[in-house]
Amino acid sequence: NRRELVAAMAGAAAIGTIAPVAAAETSGKTESAGAAAVRRLVTVRDGAGRNLVLADGEPPVSFDLNGTRITRLWETTAVPARLPVDRDASLDAGSAYRAGFGGTSFYLAEIPPGVGRSQVPFHRNATIDYMAILRGEIYFVLPEQEMLLRQGDTLVQCGNDHTWENRGNEPCQLLFVVVAAVDA
Repeated sequence: NRRELVAAMAGAAAIGTIAPVAAAETSGKTESAGAAAVRRLVTVRDGAGRNLVLADGEPPVSFDLNGTRITRLWETTAVPARLPVDRDASLDAGSAYRAGFGGTSFYLAEIPPGVGRSQVPFHRNATIDYMAILRGEIYFVLPEQEMLLRQGDTLVQCGNDHTWENRGNEPCQLLFVVVAAVDA
């Protein structure tokens, strides 16, 4: 099962080895707390030059934050990142918006209908955020204006004040890549 697989990967990483993931162990996808199922595939080239699948299946870290489902997909602790990769970096990924963070974060946010400023107040981060709408629609709200973003739209945020409002009837799934920045 997935928990055993994650534990095995963590153990392999602790001793510096990676075993290929068997497809039969990872082929199932499940839904959690009503959120859409997500398959995450991670491939690596190990120290011996072998190309391996490190992870294939549902991401191991998801949680609810202010009504939004967050799924951590990957994290690097610095830029540039180091190769080779020998462990699943999502297992201990944290918020890219935490103090002292200097890497990158790859995550999904699924915002249900009705979530707005009362759950997600105006905020800003010392980051460059690349975002794409995978499913649904959402209002991206700045203090002076708002824009409706729909499936397929993209956004690059550069340390600005903002919030999100899902005024529709369906969840909105957003994909983020966050890069640490220096706020001058």
